[in-house]
Amino acid sequence: MICREQDGAFVMVKQHEHGRLAGEFAQWFKEEHVPEGNRRAEVLRAVSNHDRGWIDLDETPFWNDAAGAPYSFIDFPVVPKLTFYKRGLNEIEADTPYGALLCSLHFERLIEVSGEDCPELTAYLKDEEERRARIHRDLEKNQPIGEGELYYDARLLQFSDDLSLYLALNEPGSPKSEEHPWWKDGFSGSEDFSFTSGRLISAEWQDASTLMLDPFPFTRDVEVAMVLRKVSKKEIASKGIASAYSSAPEEECRITVTSRPKAD
Repeated sequence: MICREQDGAFVMVKQHEHGRLAGEFAQWFKEEHVPEGNRRAEVLRAVSNHDRGWIDLDETPFWNDAAGAPYSFIDFPVVPKLTFYKRGLNEIEADTPYGALLCSLHFERLIEVSGEDCPELTAYLKDEEERRARIHRDLEKNQPIGEGELYYDARLLQFSDDLSLYLALNEPGSPKSEEHPWWKDGFSGSEDFSFTSGRLISAEWQDASTLMLDPFPFTRDVEVAMVLRKVSKKEIASKGIASAYSSAPEEECRITVTSRPKAD
């Protein structure tokens, strides 16, 4: 679950919903910068489904007593999180082994950034290293991975994931000074795309329904509808997080992602 606070409530977005938005962003990424190959459809499916391991977990949110807030993907306990990571990767691999390779690398990067450490995590990393080695061997027999292909696709997944998270973790229309600290300097890794000329892609709200990016990474303006629930803190206090979440109506937050106007 992705959570942020707003006016006596928690705004909550399911992980798989966030993944769906990431897939929409990847679909409209500038194709002229995509390495030649015939795995585009697989990559798009992988990006859209990279967080499918959270589907069952997000049906009923859990309360973090220490934080006084719902557990989110940031602080969710490691052992069950790894179990569902692996389950999601197994489902992705059944559809697209290359996509599972891509998502496995993505999760490894997230774990490294988190700094988490425990025996279960060590075992998970070892298992995933073996999964990636097996997939590499199988692909080399029939469909070898081109030079730079995996590196590029990993950056595409990372950026699409980050941009979708940006929409969920920032209040639409908020000033740059209130931006979530993860993206204060721009989207990490985006400087590797050739069209950025080494610049980080940065974001800024034009208003509550329009987000501007510079440099602009898409072939057109992209409009997305993010499904969320605003769960009242009073409702949580009176009947618990599970019941309060279940009774909160789903809402759509529509955002258009566009380019920043050029200065005169």
